[in-house]
Amino acid sequence: MAITAAAAVALGAALAVPHANGQSTAAPSTATQHSAASRPSTSATSTPASASSTDRTNTSADEAHRILRNWGAANPAGAGRHAVGTEPAAGVAGHIQEILRIPALGNAWAQPIYEGTGSAQLHSGVGHFEGTEEPGQIGNFAVAGHRSGVSAPPFRDVDRITVGSHINVTTAHRVTYIYTVTKVVTVPPSAVGYLGQVPGHPDATPTQPEMTIVTCWPALGHSKRTIIVAALTAKGGGL
Repeated sequence: MAITAAAAVALGAALAVPHANGQSTAAPSTATQHSAASRPSTSATSTPASASSTDRTNTSADEAHRILRNWGAANPAGAGRHAVGTEPAAGVAGHIQEILRIPALGNAWAQPIYEGTGSAQLHSGVGHFEGTEEPGQIGNFAVAGHRSGVSAPPFRDVDRITVGSHINVTTAHRVTYIYTVTKVVTVPPSAVGYLGQVPGHPDATPTQPEMTIVTCWPALGHSKRTIIVAALTAKGGGL
C-alpha cells in the first residue's frame, strides 16, 4: 500500500531539521511503499502551534526514564495482539509508544519516541516517521532527531554510533527490540529512499526488520544527513 500524500510530505519535510537560526532545507518528498500497524497520529498538523515552538529536549531523557519506570511498575492485561502490557504514555508532544536507548551514547542516554516528525516532536525527543513500520516488523522502522539547534540535541554525539553498535527500542508492552548497526552513511537531503521498506533500496521487497535513524550533518549544520541503518538481531520481554 502506497503512503498517502500527507505522509509523503511529512517524510520529506522531516528531513529538513530546523536549527537555531530558524532556517531549514526541505527535501523533496518521495512516495515509498509500506505496511504499518495503526498508531495514534500526533504529527505537526495535530499539535498546537504553541507546543511546536517550545524546546523540551533538556528534559527528554528524564521523561524517557520516568516512562520506563511507569511501564515497569505494573503488569496489567494487554489489549489486541499483546498478552500483557500497558497503554502508550502521554507526553508533552503526543503519544509515546517506545523508548530509544543507545549504549554507545552513554548508559543514561534515553529518548522518548513520539509519533510524527513535526517541530513539536523533534523539540521533545525523537520522532517516528509516519508511514514506516513498527519496531520488530519486517520492513523499516524509521526515526529522526536533532543533532544541534536545540538545548540538548539527542544525536549530538551521533559519531559514536558505529557499525556493530546496538540500538534498543522498548515498547509500552514491555518488549525490547535490539538492533545492530550495519551501515552509517552521509547523504544529501533528497535521499529519502532510506525511508523505504528496505533502507536505501526503496523498490526492494523487505525480508527482515530494520531500523533507520536520520539526523543532520555536519555537527553544526544541516546541508546533508547522517543515516544509520540497523538490523534486528534480538528481542525479549522486559525493560
